[in-house]
Amino acid sequence: MARRLNSGPGEAAIMAAVVDGNCGNSALHLAAMEEKMDVCRYLVEDLRLDINQTNDNGETLLFLSAFFGRTVAAKYLLAHDADPKLGGKTGSPLHAAAHKEHQGIVNLLLSRGIDVDLPSPLGTPLHLAATYGQDGTMKILLEHHADPNKVLNLDDTPLSMAIRPIPTASVNCVKLLIKAGADVDFTDSNGGSYVALAATCGSAGIMNCLLEAGANPNIADEFGITPIEVAASQGRREIVEMLFPVTSPISKLPDWSIDGIISHVKTFGLQQDKLKCQKKRAELKLKAAEAFKRSEYMMAAEMYTVAMELGPSSDDYATLLANRSLCLLRLENGSTALKDATLCRMMRPNWPKACYRQGAAFMRLKDYEKACEVFADGLKLDPKAVDIENALREATAMKT
Repeated sequence: MARRLNSGPGEAAIMAAVVDGNCGNSALHLAAMEEKMDVCRYLVEDLRLDINQTNDNGETLLFLSAFFGRTVAAKYLLAHDADPKLGGKTGSPLHAAAHKEHQGIVNLLLSRGIDVDLPSPLGTPLHLAATYGQDGTMKILLEHHADPNKVLNLDDTPLSMAIRPIPTASVNCVKLLIKAGADVDFTDSNGGSYVALAATCGSAGIMNCLLEAGANPNIADEFGITPIEVAASQGRREIVEMLFPVTSPISKLPDWSIDGIISHVKTFGLQQDKLKCQKKRAELKLKAAEAFKRSEYMMAAEMYTVAMELGPSSDDYATLLANRSLCLLRLENGSTALKDATLCRMMRPNWPKACYRQGAAFMRLKDYEKACEVFADGLKLDPKAVDIENALREATAMKT
């Protein structure tokens, strides 16, 4: 195409200027993404285009080849001086490969000396492997001495992410992290332990791993709630039965038996503790709003994260997700903002604001067609929503 347009020295300039209308991918981005090696060689070796160029999301050719598992393209790019430390707003090529369980590319990148604990807004590559249950990739990262105790956003460690069921919990990942030296008695900013988190999530397999590793089942959070009370309040009898033999008797529970604990919690609940949680959550929401006004979006997002860990109601949790999604949008982290907005909409499908947040995330990712669909859904829910109407008009114009 370039030769037809200009068979002279302007050929490279023409090819460098051509980008798609979605994420700003150049011809070289697309060639690497689809592993079209003849095109890659032509653009890199003949036209000498920048091998470290980025698209609108800050993603390099190597990042895209790692994300899509294009090993041949990744090897070629590295052989021609692609920088393995450069990446998109969600991390480096190593993060991309860890996310998608492309073990060959993970090994390839690590062989080039890339920092195994390279940070990103989503954590280290180990955080991503834990989040998505990629135990094969996790094994490779840990063999290269990835830190199993790295903390993200005040509270999130690889082990906490492996325990949570969103998007997936993994017993294998938990076992690997414990074997690698993860501190099983780590507590988050609210005093919550891994045992309490496993009690909340309800995984008997993960709870068994933690207890066998010597995790302390008696650690109470800042409101004095112990893991066995958490399990009972969640109606998880199996977890209560696992914790009962290793938990010290609690004086406020008059009948120290499995049925007695469940009955007490069912009858009296954790009313006082819930009131304390509500107060703490309200304080965090206020501080987060103040941080947002000061444009301290990362701090605001972290405070919303802590507030969510206090176990609010579904409606309140959806609000916190919507607020954190906005913070992430301001940080230009469209993919994570979309994740929060999508979960928010799942929890409150009839809330126009959830549609608005999801549509805004699609706009950031330049997926205008999906943005139009979501904004249209929001407008059906609230035909008088001027903001959504304007957003739909903008998305429609961008799509055409």
